[in-house]
Amino acid sequence: MKNNRFIHEIKNDCSNITFIILCASKSNRRGYKNIPFSLVDNRLLIDKQISTINSVYNHSEIIIISGFESSKLINHIHEKKYKNVRIVENSNFKHSNTLDGWRIGLNSSLDSDIYIIHGDRVFNKDAIKNNKNKKTHLITHDFDKNNYNLGIIYEQESFINISYGLPNVWSEICFINQKDFTISRHIINNCKNKKIYNIEGFINYLSEKIDISVVKKKTGSIKTLKEIK
Repeated sequence: MKNNRFIHEIKNDCSNITFIILCASKSNRRGYKNIPFSLVDNRLLIDKQISTINSVYNHSEIIIISGFESSKLINHIHEKKYKNVRIVENSNFKHSNTLDGWRIGLNSSLDSDIYIIHGDRVFNKDAIKNNKNKKTHLITHDFDKNNYNLGIIYEQESFINISYGLPNVWSEICFINQKDFTISRHIINNCKNKKIYNIEGFINYLSEKIDISVVKKKTGSIKTLKEIK
């Protein structure tokens, strides 16, 4: 029994994985101005996200990119005394976009496997379990309405293109393998020189340099705040 428990713990132990949660932006939707403090199942969204990550990975690092009402979020994280969470403040968040958030997050990370998660995603354990596909990948999931968000074209799990309005909705969760970390960070820091100004442009360009796959998760494993409400 002791050996079985030890093996089980090893499966969930990953000391070289980083989660970047993008919480800098102010939502344009009514009732969602401070996204991390939205209530989901009677819990603050940011606490639910951190709890889900920690329930899957024993030794991960979580980096929160803050911006709107940053001091409120910083105080909350400090009060909760999360040992594996640190905050990087984007003081220029009013003039930043998603691409800037990714750039700040990757520049704040050590060389590791990386999950980048947009701040208004509600996800369960299945969404971030990565037992089979260790390649850099985007996560897609079922969407039962017209998709006006970023969507993905892929064939046999191989990424082709990302653009608005495509039927396979992008969950706004991305996994970057450690071996692809350095080139991903280099490209995102040189986006302006390459005239890349948005996240879909970056992902499409990155796919020309590395192999990106697409992983489809179960229905309900990833939701937006709008879907929950």
